[in-house]
Amino acid sequence: MASMSYARKRRCIRRSEATTTTPLEWEALRLVGPLLDAESLAAASCVSTTWRDVYSDDYLWAQLCRSRYPSALALLPLPDNGGDDASDRHSSPHRRLFALFRSASARRRALPPPRLALDDVTFAVDIFAASGSNTLSFAVAARDADAKTSRFQFEVDLSGRNVAVGQVNYWSVRWTAVQTGIIGVAPAAVVMLDAKAPAARAFARGIGERGETWARETLPAHGCGGAVVDAEVVFDMSAGEERLLEKVRLGLIEHTRYVSIDDGLRYLQHFLL
Repeated sequence: MASMSYARKRRCIRRSEATTTTPLEWEALRLVGPLLDAESLAAASCVSTTWRDVYSDDYLWAQLCRSRYPSALALLPLPDNGGDDASDRHSSPHRRLFALFRSASARRRALPPPRLALDDVTFAVDIFAASGSNTLSFAVAARDADAKTSRFQFEVDLSGRNVAVGQVNYWSVRWTAVQTGIIGVAPAAVVMLDAKAPAARAFARGIGERGETWARETLPAHGCGGAVVDAEVVFDMSAGEERLLEKVRLGLIEHTRYVSIDDGLRYLQHFLL
């Protein structure tokens, strides 16, 4: 008998492989599928072509989508990503959908630390009376200003300067942030606030009590879709007939809370770097 040709041998092998999985075994595989989680289902589909056909069935992945990400079903059909990966384009629609939502958690990563540090920033503050006369001016390194918490709120103690504020209708205050501490980077400055603080607030409690007034101004959003941030300067006044300016507080507020120091520095670096 003539020897069997190579092509005929390959056909015989394929027929043999095709009959290795009996109908009973096939049904058993299908029964196990709904009991598997996503990781097991993906791993099982890589065992063989038979297992791939069973465990890549769209109804199994649809079941997982309904149990884990039911809102995702409203996105079907997903648009073609236009990539070159044919296996991705021809995979189960629900498997692609499940993978999309599964990857969403990994994308929610923490923001990188700010490139600007407190050591790089100096705050310059000018306070003028309603008449235009200079009440007080000072510059303080952000690192030296007293940050009471991890929030972007700094306090400058002026009690030793004996600054009398006088009887006025308002004070004009300008707060400028200056970047001067980075070697090889040109200095830059940005006006954080240029507004008026009504005196009536400070005097409302009477001579025997401490007073407080403030100025607040909305800053431009940083970048595309940045949150709205307000700059705030607060004056703390002493009690008594001669009101003295004891403290000045500087801060950035988002909605009703001071932002964190890192978020405040990220905001500043948008304008100073």
